[in-house]
Amino acid sequence: MSIRELYNIPQDGKILLYVSNISVNKNQQQMVDAYALLPEGIRNHTWALFCGRFSQDGSFERAVKENPFVDHFVLCGSIEKRSIANYYKEADGVVLLSVAEGFGLSLIEGMHFGIPCVMFKDMEAFEDIYNPCAVVPIEKRDNASVASAIEILLETSWDKTVIKSYSRKFNNDSMARNYLDVYNKLK
Repeated sequence: MSIRELYNIPQDGKILLYVSNISVNKNQQQMVDAYALLPEGIRNHTWALFCGRFSQDGSFERAVKENPFVDHFVLCGSIEKRSIANYYKEADGVVLLSVAEGFGLSLIEGMHFGIPCVMFKDMEAFEDIYNPCAVVPIEKRDNASVASAIEILLETSWDKTVIKSYSRKFNNDSMARNYLDVYNKLK
């Protein structure tokens, strides 16, 4: 069964993935808040799937269930490693709005599938991940800026082949070589 069938998302609907355990640091709440600011036409055809272990206190889950756009939010819970590829294959974009993020694994995973992403420009991982072929940077940490970046992501025609090619920068061999280069320069 496809992800669209599983969550009753129309074939022409857009899917945004937020892959990370739910926490204040990972900032999923801002995605929910910014969603309300999307233009109605985009909002009505976009679903946000939150993949990851639920919050300790259940506050995020309650906030989603009480949100007027609850029908466009899917709390997927933890996804088995062998199944997460199915989510990326169906996605139109990956969102990560962490308060602090050292690596941005979900963004890189999405790029391996040719999926563009949005992230804050002030995140630690930004300099390592950013490429205009794959990333929409968010300048300010306010909901309007997040909504604007998501709109750009969804309205842009992305080249999946170029994104996949860029993602090769993040394979194990490349990363190990880069770390060794830095280490050797510091000796």
